[in-house]
Amino acid sequence: MPLGWIDFSKTERSKVLDVLSLLSEPGVLDELGIASVRDGFANIFFPGTSTIQTRAKYFFVVSYIFKDFERSKEVNPYEMKKALDKAEKDCGEHFIAENASEEGVIGKRSLSGGSWVKRPPSEVYWAGLRQYGIFKKSNLSISEYIKVLCAEKQTKERINVGNIKDDSRKKESQAAKEYDDAGAGDIRRRSYWKVPTYRTDWRNDYHMKLTKEEGEFLKECICTAFPDSMLSYILRNNLRNILKVKDFQELEGAIKLFPDEIQRDYCLAADFSDFSYALRVIYNLIVSNGKNKKANKEMENIRPSFAKLSKVDMMAILSRVSVGKDSSLADFLFDCQKCMAKDDLEGLKDSICKREYSLKKYKSVKTAHPGEFDVNKWFAGTYLEYRFGNAKVIIKDIFESGVGEYA
Repeated sequence: MPLGWIDFSKTERSKVLDVLSLLSEPGVLDELGIASVRDGFANIFFPGTSTIQTRAKYFFVVSYIFKDFERSKEVNPYEMKKALDKAEKDCGEHFIAENASEEGVIGKRSLSGGSWVKRPPSEVYWAGLRQYGIFKKSNLSISEYIKVLCAEKQTKERINVGNIKDDSRKKESQAAKEYDDAGAGDIRRRSYWKVPTYRTDWRNDYHMKLTKEEGEFLKECICTAFPDSMLSYILRNNLRNILKVKDFQELEGAIKLFPDEIQRDYCLAADFSDFSYALRVIYNLIVSNGKNKKANKEMENIRPSFAKLSKVDMMAILSRVSVGKDSSLADFLFDCQKCMAKDDLEGLKDSICKREYSLKKYKSVKTAHPGEFDVNKWFAGTYLEYRFGNAKVIIKDIFESGVGEYA
């Protein structure tokens, strides 16, 4: 019997949604199960970002709301969660009222219909807030943090939770004890947040555009947490021309600006993007039963390059993103590599069909039902972007705050 969300706590549901959001590019299903490679490189180049982040301001909106809660008298976790939902929704309405054409407002479509989003900003940005060190306790989920915060507010003495078997509650208990041990006094003087730009009256005048102080702080957090990443290098060296680069493939023209290690990673990622795109073209040929015009045209262009594509250093790629060489994904990629080297299109089709079948239930296996779908529709995505587009939005927001203007 299929399980519904009723079988899980809200914390578990949030964690599952986090995973699901990473498994696909916007609107693209991971039909061939290559997400671990794609997301591995995305995390190397643009750590702390995700495909569902929209604007840099939300790193601060979420932080400020929780800073307000730390100062509040609310001690009931359920009521605090309700207040969080309302505060985030209010911020969305504020951004729309301030500028109805503002891009990247989370929930704009939902709010116009009188509802609110399933994944509010706090859930979308929580992982980034933890990775950048803005939220100091990186082991806590939102629900765990709210419970700990409320528990601490109820007493100034060490929390005695007795025998707790549940791992989640153990983390809450331990974090609360550590926090309590940090010093006595008013709970409002202590914080889980590193956000020096916070003001108690921040709601009186806030905008989607970052202030210069916010931009400088976010830049500092990223460069400190991930000093060797492409994202950090762009910010640290004020590489504003990167914003003019259309996509990850076009980034090749500017890659010489980066250190050797980043260049090597880029070459591996670009090679894998080309290799996986060929597989996606073949996937669409199979699903359309050879009738997708774009797939046919792309195959004419790509097939002469099979020999070159087969020489991609797959072992180096898998090693760089920590995918085991004995995994099913590695087996699939190595099989495809061998078929390309032999110009064996039928072998490639067979490998792709088997791969999809191993990942899904039969009814969901598109390659098992060739010709039953819209032959003009493209499935499984195209070239890999590795979150470059999402990262550009964050970079643009930081630069437009005035950071590095006179560098």
